[in-house]
Amino acid sequence: MSKLLRVPVKVREGDNGPVGFYWRGRLRLVARVLERWLDAGRWWEGETEKEFFRVQVREGGVYELYRDRAGTWVLYRVFD
Repeated sequence: MSKLLRVPVKVREGDNGPVGFYWRGRLRLVARVLERWLDAGRWWEGETEKEFFRVQVREGGVYELYRDRAGTWVLYRVFD
């Protein structure tokens, strides 16, 4: 199961994507990037391309984050 959130988050970036992000007042450190992909978005509605990352954090949870062309990071989905 997963839950869609779509909330802006502050992310610590490394050379290959996120290495940590803040959510619910805590820094979640990324243990590994499970998947990485580009999404064109709803370009016909003016959305820009997004770079998605599915990550596993050290505490064991799995999250999806994306960064848009403006550099804004969003926590998109949390997996149970």
